Amino acid sequence: MRYVLRRFAQLVLVVVVVTFLAAVALRFLPGGNDVIVAIRSGGGVTPEQYQAVVEELGLDKPILSQYFSWMGDFLSGDWGTTWTTNQSISTEVKRALPISTYLMVYGQFVALAFAVPVAVWSAYRQNSRFDRVATTSAFGMLSLPNYIVAPVLMALFSVQRKWVPFPSTYHSLWDDPVAHFKAFVLPAATIAIPLYAGYMRLLRADMIGTLQSDFITTARAKGVGTRRLLFGHALRPSLFSLVTSAAVNIGSLMGGVVIVEAFFLLNGMGRLTVESIFRHEYPTVQYSVVILALIYVGINFVVDLAYAWIDPRVRAGRALG
Repeated sequence: MRYVLRRFAQLVLVVVVVTFLAAVALRFLPGGNDVIVAIRSGGGVTPEQYQAVVEELGLDKPILSQYFSWMGDFLSGDWGTTWTTNQSISTEVKRALPISTYLMVYGQFVALAFAVPVAVWSAYRQNSRFDRVATTSAFGMLSLPNYIVAPVLMALFSVQRKWVPFPSTYHSLWDDPVAHFKAFVLPAATIAIPLYAGYMRLLRADMIGTLQSDFITTARAKGVGTRRLLFGHALRPSLFSLVTSAAVNIGSLMGGVVIVEAFFLLNGMGRLTVESIFRHEYPTVQYSVVILALIYVGINFVVDLAYAWIDPRVRAGRALG
């Protein structure tokens, strides 16, 4: 429990820092308040209009006052409207967030679902034909960026064979599950292919080391079956590096979904953030960045707890420290 409380305290500190930087980011734009007011008002303004916009955005208040005011709006869901289209920011984020979340979750799930069994068996059958094929193909996949994988999959399965519709129109999982998964099968595969390669190679290397451990030798001597030996004894202590890599990749996935959403015309958080930057919709960018940052921080908190489950020595060591 002490370990969990320490990690939670660190989580709160990170959240405060992230939200503070996002809340006061407008102050650090090149040109300061003049640029912000010009964008917000759509051009030149009178001194009275200038002052009105400054007061509306709270730019005349101290930084801490801006932060607490911004946090109050953030927690209440009163995020205002976009400057150029007059659309509700919260509505735009609520529309886009599930798309990016599903995309990242499905991509990670597919990558891990294939990488774990292949890596385990490849390590167990080290230097066999299966191992050579698996490691060679993984090495090739590792060099394939998303902007190469996406058009290839699109050409093969949407243009030539028409197995998957294009563009990928989003449908709610609960309203139409079949259409939902059809929309995400190619985008998720685009994300999963390079992830699978990295995860497979990483877990294979750790598994090879674990299978040479004394406790594995003892388990074999006791007649433990192959499946139980691999998945019941060797897999868990080999997951530390894989879990770390999966957590770190969340950050890169948030950048990767921008490319994937653009290729498959999915209106997720990636496209919303990029389009808001080009339109100078800074409040929308603020809230989008904070939402993505909170997701990243929350996932890393869960990963820290997973470390303690994988290896209790982590929990004991950090509690003593």
